[in-house]
Amino acid sequence: MTVQDTVVLPYPALLPDEPLALRESRTGHTGAQRLTWHCAVRNTTGVELDDDDWFELTREVLDAIGIEPDDDPGAWRWAALRNQAHGLDIVATVIRQDDRWARLHNDAYFARSICSNFAYDNGLGKSG
Repeated sequence: MTVQDTVVLPYPALLPDEPLALRESRTGHTGAQRLTWHCAVRNTTGVELDDDDWFELTREVLDAIGIEPDDDPGAWRWAALRNQAHGLDIVATVIRQDDRWARLHNDAYFARSICSNFAYDNGLGKSG
């Protein structure tokens, strides 16, 4: 492994918190209790998804929740980690760099709906 291939986690881990730190320095207000949003997505269909499928599903979930709408280039910061063959975790900050907070009302409902639609649209429904 070369130096360029090495990933140092402490620095990337600070990136999602940067908007909150900037907000505190500008306004003097600390954040709320819930500073991140987390969504665990699991594929229980028995059909293996490739990286492109997982990326498409992640983008659809983020758009539906409002974390990264398609028409908003300055959306909330997020990361997705595929930590197993049949699942991934999505984590996002709840505050933007421009101090706006995410509105996460019914987020679980929207995420489940998107996952169900994705499974149906891609023929991943359970048979039999």
